Amino acid sequence: MQEFSRREFLRRAFFAACGAAFLPLFGPGAAEAARLGEEDTGGPYVYKRFFGFSEYVKRPATERIVIHHTEIADMELGGTAALIHEMHKQNGWAGIGYHYFIRPDGMIEQGRQPPMVGAHAWQNNQDTVGVCVAGNFDRDRPTREQMDAVKELTAWLCRRYGLDPGKRGVIVGHRDLNEDTTCPGKYLYPKLPELRAYCEEHI
Repeated sequence: MQEFSRREFLRRAFFAACGAAFLPLFGPGAAEAARLGEEDTGGPYVYKRFFGFSEYVKRPATERIVIHHTEIADMELGGTAALIHEMHKQNGWAGIGYHYFIRPDGMIEQGRQPPMVGAHAWQNNQDTVGVCVAGNFDRDRPTREQMDAVKELTAWLCRRYGLDPGKRGVIVGHRDLNEDTTCPGKYLYPKLPELRAYCEEHI
């Protein structure tokens, strides 16, 4: 059983209570329950969402992590995984295409269930995990909280799937896979070397 200090125990209890208290604010169908952490794997806090999808296929392999931005100008004012889920469904897709969504305050939400094939990088979904950071980073800069969260999440994903973050093509921006996009934006994309370096130090 994983052991925590008293301070860490109280911190987790506080966030668990907050998640339960504010669960109705996440919108219809946003979650059946909010859980913190990823079992006993030492990962970051991930708020679990249980969305409905019109199709779901298990991912055969996990070789790469793809970083995205929402590219929506006002996303920093209230973007959530639930909102993206509804937008993607309205586009005729099965549901939210990203596996993880990071709000401006650093909250990490689960989108698609981690073992399933995503819909975030055309012709590159069979072996990738999609991480989306809320904001338009061709216009604005990611918050410090978002950068801390994406670093912690990506390092944990590398540990979980046995990925080498220093290897070329393991941690990439959406634009590296699809030429018709600037995603994850001119202010987030240059931070990918910093992200890779952090992951190398923390896996």
